[in-house]
Amino acid sequence: MTLPCLRLLACLLIWAGASSVTAPAQRPTARNAPRNPAPATFPSIADVADRANGGVVNIQSVSEDGGTSIGSGFCLDAKGELVTNFHVIRDALKIGGPILVVTQDGRTLPASVRGYDEATDLALLEVDLGQAPLPVLPLGNSDAVRVGDWVIAIGSPFELDHSVTVGIISGKGRSGLDGAYDDFLQTDAAINFGNSGGPLVALTGEVIGINTLVLARGQGLGFAIPVNILKDILPDLRTLGRVRRSSIGVEAADISAFDRRGLGLTGAARGVRVVKVERGMPGDQAGIRRNDVILAVENMPVASSGHFNRLVARSRPGAAVQIRIRREEKEYTVTATPIEKK
Repeated sequence: MTLPCLRLLACLLIWAGASSVTAPAQRPTARNAPRNPAPATFPSIADVADRANGGVVNIQSVSEDGGTSIGSGFCLDAKGELVTNFHVIRDALKIGGPILVVTQDGRTLPASVRGYDEATDLALLEVDLGQAPLPVLPLGNSDAVRVGDWVIAIGSPFELDHSVTVGIISGKGRSGLDGAYDDFLQTDAAINFGNSGGPLVALTGEVIGINTLVLARGQGLGFAIPVNILKDILPDLRTLGRVRRSSIGVEAADISAFDRRGLGLTGAARGVRVVKVERGMPGDQAGIRRNDVILAVENMPVASSGHFNRLVARSRPGAAVQIRIRREEKEYTVTATPIEKK
């Protein structure tokens, strides 16, 4: 290679090296940003399960046919308050049979029933933990849970105690499955016979639901009672042993996506359709009619029939309640005065 060629090659190498050192780093843009950015730190499911598992119990009671009813529960406070499903202990209450609680450390303790509510399928039990309290599971906010959030179900399916399954919240506000106050969280975390009453836990370690039922005709369809329903009725369960509710004598049903447009519900607007108004009851006296769409109670938008029933139920008897309705493409606000439900 001639001397001029060597000089030219050296100049090119020096220029390339300088460019690689001094050129500013290119900032990611929408065009060149990585398509799958690194995920945020994901909590260890094993760590969350370890913290919660000690506060989860197995519940055994006699069934009406002489067999054993198996369920789960979890610890609410260090005094020995436990939550489970009412249907887990229903037969024992009916026939006066014993209810036993088995803890993770192997103790079998007799439990007494402090209160129960058949309408929401929840029960509050008490056990004497002596000098060995159980870990308390904190209660979260089920209203803040989003579809797609990860959750952990803990319980004793088929007597396989302290089993842990994982999934996501796959739906919210599911009603019409079990009772008038339904507002289930739907999850694909495996829930089976024996999981009833156990906690559905968020990755924060907080209980956001009480595992309750599965649909036999489907797979990956488990349902949990939102923990906010438990928080609403806990004061009554603790002080009265039952739940006081108000009523205006109105029965409502969910509105399908197919019917929403025909009823004038657009965008994020929700509501329920009135299917029955009891004559002489507060709803009738307020002017609510069959086929009205109830949009809100006390300015709280109504999300489902179960949600509407709970909003009315927790209002104070004798105190006026503002109800916004839609009728023939116009909106009205009516006032009803609930009475205590018998």
